[in-house]
Amino acid sequence: MPRKISVERKILQTARRLFCQVGIHATGIARIIEESGVSRRSLYTHYGSKENLLKAVFEAEADIWFRWFDSDLPAMECSPVDRVLALFDLMRAWFESEDFYGCVFINAVAEHEKSNGWIQEVANSYREKISARFLALVAESGVKDPETVTEKLNLLIDGAIVTAMITGNGEIAHLGRMAAEDILLRNTA
Repeated sequence: MPRKISVERKILQTARRLFCQVGIHATGIARIIEESGVSRRSLYTHYGSKENLLKAVFEAEADIWFRWFDSDLPAMECSPVDRVLALFDLMRAWFESEDFYGCVFINAVAEHEKSNGWIQEVANSYREKISARFLALVAESGVKDPETVTEKLNLLIDGAIVTAMITGNGEIAHLGRMAAEDILLRNTA
């Protein structure tokens, strides 16, 4: 028997899907209410505004990454290099899941004017927090210049996300894993 999803979670999942599939500007509160099957009052009680809802969607997306770096990857019993590479396995599962619509951060920044401060600021803030966790993981692998290697891998990750979103092919994460392995091997101390 499926678990009952809370009203707050229904709103968040619906908003995330619509913001990524249709666009933030093109998604109105009325559509979120209709597709989530909740009342207008519930939406405003839980989130207060569309902007707050978007911020909650950002936070939920970041939480996926934080869980990977703070719990899933450290719990793996493997070498530090294999732990870095395992990130691509987690991404592949995400890409192949029914709730993969691309990265809300990439989509939001792409959709908005680059001068729109708060969206780019929030996306950059989360990127920095995620990247700091990734840097720690990469540093454990023993590479020379972990900062540069992390940035190379970040470019690879962003490219894999966009490619998976455009093509609908989760297998791209495996190619990303192979490229990450090449980067790590070339930069081993």
